[in-house]
Amino acid sequence: MPLHAFVDESFEGDYVVAVVTAADGHVTAHRAAMRRLFRRGQSRIHFKKENDARRGQILAGIAALDLTVRVYVTDNGRTARRACLERMVPDLAELGVTRLVLERDDAVVEADRRMLFELTGKQSADLEYRHLRASEDPLLCVADAVAWCYAKGGRWRQLISVFTTVIRV
Repeated sequence: MPLHAFVDESFEGDYVVAVVTAADGHVTAHRAAMRRLFRRGQSRIHFKKENDARRGQILAGIAALDLTVRVYVTDNGRTARRACLERMVPDLAELGVTRLVLERDDAVVEADRRMLFELTGKQSADLEYRHLRASEDPLLCVADAVAWCYAKGGRWRQLISVFTTVIRV
């Protein structure tokens, strides 16, 4: 079954890219499950703005989903994003990901498009990629939560370690 991948980043300390993959047939149910975690009036969950009790509740909801989570980590610097994407795209192609959704950051969209065009061509990957705002796809909130937890370290990193594979780039 084809997979979809959802990506967000954190650059507090190391540069961290969280990639959440879900089977095509489960994406709709996972989106609905994430929406149920939204508070009234929320259009998205922004993990760093939540209190610790709520963060725990959100992580419990994420852990209950049938998702695969990878975190790509490298030193923060000018080429960090490129290094992570260069490692991530072949991995996603090997996994059978057909749709990649990256959280939209207007400052990097054009550079990402050029880079992803180049990288998917090298892999002969049939990979559709889009940049969306977190409010446009609730599964981007999962990537946001994982990236935040990894970057924060300590007990937060420990909580996600049960469902996360870390790849040092």
